[in-house]
Amino acid sequence: MIKDLTPEGHWARQPTEDEQKWLASIAKLSPEPYVLKAQLEADHEPTNEPILTRDADGWRANRYIGEIRHDGRTLVIQPRLGVETIMSWISTILNVQILPRTAEQSTGTTSAVTQLLAALWRASVLTAGQHALPRTGLKVSSNGLAVNGRLDVGATARRRASGHRDLVSTRVVRTYDNAPSRAVVLADRYFDHHLAGARWRGPRLDEQLATLRDATGSRPAKPSLHEIQRTRYSPITIKWRRAAELSWRILNKDPLGVAAEDESTHGVLIDVAELWELFVLHCAGLATEQPVRHGTTTQTSGHLARSTVNPLRTMGKLYPDVLVGEEPVTALLDAKYKRLGDWRGVDREDLYQLHAYSSTFGAPLAALAYPAMEDEEVPDFERNSPWQTSAGELSFLTLPTEKDACVAKLARWFGKGGT
Repeated sequence: MIKDLTPEGHWARQPTEDEQKWLASIAKLSPEPYVLKAQLEADHEPTNEPILTRDADGWRANRYIGEIRHDGRTLVIQPRLGVETIMSWISTILNVQILPRTAEQSTGTTSAVTQLLAALWRASVLTAGQHALPRTGLKVSSNGLAVNGRLDVGATARRRASGHRDLVSTRVVRTYDNAPSRAVVLADRYFDHHLAGARWRGPRLDEQLATLRDATGSRPAKPSLHEIQRTRYSPITIKWRRAAELSWRILNKDPLGVAAEDESTHGVLIDVAELWELFVLHCAGLATEQPVRHGTTTQTSGHLARSTVNPLRTMGKLYPDVLVGEEPVTALLDAKYKRLGDWRGVDREDLYQLHAYSSTFGAPLAALAYPAMEDEEVPDFERNSPWQTSAGELSFLTLPTEKDACVAKLARWFGKGGT
């Protein structure tokens, strides 16, 4: 078991020579098959980075936490900032309470992964169910001497031809027994098995799941992803598609359902860097009255260079995470789920990236935003911020990982530039 944001020298013990080779084999794995897409933002595709990298401090975990079982061994990556902190970010991002007071916290290594998976899933379901449950239309047929709904002319003609005198009618009934509901109910059973019974859900989710279970039964057949995707959703129920797809992926990845001695590669990873980015975005929105946009979308991208011959031709799309203000942009932030306080300081690539953002968008204030570590002093790069460039000021901020403190620090920073 290791923790993210923590170099090998600070692990509980040093890997043996055999374990070093095993870690090297994990570093070669593509994380994409194992990353559970939180789908907290529909228009954002997170960046894939190696699960592990090696530098002068040895091995370190990157942007993922979770569990990978490879060649008969298990690597568990836990969040250095704590499970409760990551859960609170999810609460902030989706504006839902996902930490029921009655949830018992287990200290097992697998429990931390399960709790985070449950937090993502619970937040997705609560958000989907804010206005309606996933009710869909089901066409049913009935026979009788009177029309019940709409007359099925073709079916009636066939029955008359076979000697029957009754009519065939069709009608559409509204039901919760559908593919999205079945996926959600089965995911609930999955977490109920691995967590401490119904106490982990909270009353609101308990009520929603009881309604869905009444319709589907407690052990419905598992739907296919195609069935979930082809279900017709209304604008009110469209978020149930995300919740159902997330449920399906959890059921099919099943990080806890493979024996430790299994030689296959299996597991689930959560992209914490994506959660940190969205947490910073939402805190920025609370810290200023100006419009705040998620820069990592095609609608708000900039370009590094533009042709003077044909202005429509551009090179190098740029996507800062957070843009404040519109015409002009008054500030921008790029979230980095890294430690600013270690010997590496600011990565050269990140510095050049921030300078490119600042000059392209013409932002007088620009900053890289890192999570603050409780056991570290204010890094030198932050103490000496802002740094002046030809385009404006660059800052390096360590933001508190608690919402109110993060909002307060961002408000002070925006205030320095009149934002």
